[in-house]
Amino acid sequence: MMRHLSRQSGLILIVSLILLLILTLLTLTALQTSTLEVKMRTNDLSRSVAFQAAESGLRAAEQFITSSDPVFNPIKLIAGPFQGTDCVAGLCPLTMTPLWSVSTFNWISKGRALSVNLSNSVQTPRTVIEMLSHTPSSDGNGVEAIFRITTRAWGMDSNTVVQLQSYFSLKSENSRRVAWREIVN
Repeated sequence: MMRHLSRQSGLILIVSLILLLILTLLTLTALQTSTLEVKMRTNDLSRSVAFQAAESGLRAAEQFITSSDPVFNPIKLIAGPFQGTDCVAGLCPLTMTPLWSVSTFNWISKGRALSVNLSNSVQTPRTVIEMLSHTPSSDGNGVEAIFRITTRAWGMDSNTVVQLQSYFSLKSENSRRVAWREIVN
């Protein structure tokens, strides 16, 4: 019996080490896959937060347009905030190339921060409002104006950005206002 034990060459040890190596590689692959899935889910959640923030920014801008804020009086738009060559507090003149579409546009300093309650967003959404047309009513008691609203919002990190745009029409006659909305992604 002693001779039989001394002739073993350690094959079991080598097979065991190979099986251990295979199990280790399988475990590492499973760990990498689950880590990737967590990152993808986090990115998806961050984009969802940014999208909701952008939607809220559009709605807040529409409420601002229809409000009685003295800065934005739709009856007096001709002599109002849409004059000049640059954006002031998110109100921009209509130009051939929209100012907000240029890569050097500073959304933080030139966009309008509207009050939106979002706890997961890293920044308050910024909005730019442009007046596309302004038509006084025939009797002079009202006005119809069409606006392009562009909102940029951030998700749970500053790398997740969603930009939404809508067109908003406002008819104002004798203190009655009617609004129309179309969203363009």
